[in-house]
Amino acid sequence: MEALLLMGMFIGIPWVLGSIVRTYLSHQRFMKVLQLKTEMNYRLMDKLGADASMLEFLRSDAQQQMFDVKLADPSSGPPVPYGRVLTAIQASLMLLAAGGGFLYMHHHLPTEYYERGMRGMREAFLLFGTLGIALGIGALLSAFAAVIVAKVWRNGDQAPASR
Repeated sequence: MEALLLMGMFIGIPWVLGSIVRTYLSHQRFMKVLQLKTEMNYRLMDKLGADASMLEFLRSDAQQQMFDVKLADPSSGPPVPYGRVLTAIQASLMLLAAGGGFLYMHHHLPTEYYERGMRGMREAFLLFGTLGIALGIGALLSAFAAVIVAKVWRNGDQAPASR
């Protein structure tokens, strides 16, 4: 039981800290974009003044489109099948490495753990190692399946030549 709690801490604490850092950085980027948008509107108003055409422009959709800055453009990344394949390959490599590390620790755990009655730690390393290897292989097979399906769909989209 102690081994499971210890492993949970090694996985849970970095995950929570990573989520906090990611949220903080996303918030900082959003605030920077908002500040730049505010400065641009202020400078535009300062240069052009209170002209009626300027006020009408500020109310229009063109102004919204001109100053609307998107933080993440979905079209700028790779196509969806390739993104999924890359994600599956990355996940499989991480799971395989983690599973291999746990199995390595299982085999190279000092014998003093047996003497102190901590046999559960060896069994926990074996469990997490086997689970990591199995999930890594599954994610790798998922990536290969996605590649095959993408190729079949791409070939299926090509229309036969008309006569």
